[in-house]
Amino acid sequence: MKLNLEWRWSVRSSLFLLIIIVVPFVQALHIDTKWEKIVEQAQTIFLFGSFVFTLVLTLKYPFNAKQRAFWLWAALWWLVLLGRDQNWGRQMWPGYSIAVYHSIAAVLILGLVLMLSWPQLRQGIGYYSRRPFPVWDFILATVAFLLADAVERGRWIAQFILYYPQYDDLLEELYECPFMLALFSVSCYMQWQTIKELKQKRA
Repeated sequence: MKLNLEWRWSVRSSLFLLIIIVVPFVQALHIDTKWEKIVEQAQTIFLFGSFVFTLVLTLKYPFNAKQRAFWLWAALWWLVLLGRDQNWGRQMWPGYSIAVYHSIAAVLILGLVLMLSWPQLRQGIGYYSRRPFPVWDFILATVAFLLADAVERGRWIAQFILYYPQYDDLLEELYECPFMLALFSVSCYMQWQTIKELKQKRA
C-alpha cells in the first residue's frame, strides 16, 4: 500500500516549529508556575472543541460510509486524548475509586479498538492512506509530544530544555500545545480536502 505523503512546507508548519523553539525561553520570564493550570484548562477546552468540530463536520456533510466511519473514529480519538489529558477523569471529578478512572480509560480505548472490526472503518483507513497526508505537521506534532514526554519523565534531552526544575509541569503543558495544534491541523487538512471534493461534485 503506497502512502500519499505531502511534503510541502506550510505557514502552519513554520508556526508550529516556532512555538517548539520558543517554549524553553518562557522560563526566562520567571512567570508564576500557576500558569500551568491555565494552560491545562485551555487544552481541555481545545480537545473537546476538536472533538465537537470533527463530529459536526462529519454529520453535516454527505460523506460516504467509509469516509464517515473514518471521521467518527477520528472524533473518538479526540475524546481519548481528552481523557488522557484529564487523567481519565481524575482532574475533573476527583475523589472516586481508581476503578472508576480505569473504567473510563478502558471504555474509550476499547471503543477505538472495537471500531476496527467495522468493515467501513477499515475501508476508510485504506482510503485515507492514499489521500494527501501533511507529513511536516505530523512530524512536528510528534516532536512536540516527545519533548513534552521527555520533560515529564526526566529523559536525557530534558537537561537541554529545562533550566529551572520548578517549571517542569509548565514546560510539559506548553509543549503539548503545538502537539495538539499540529495534530488538529493534520485532521482539518485531510477532512477539508474531502469536503472540497464533495462540494466540487455537487457544483
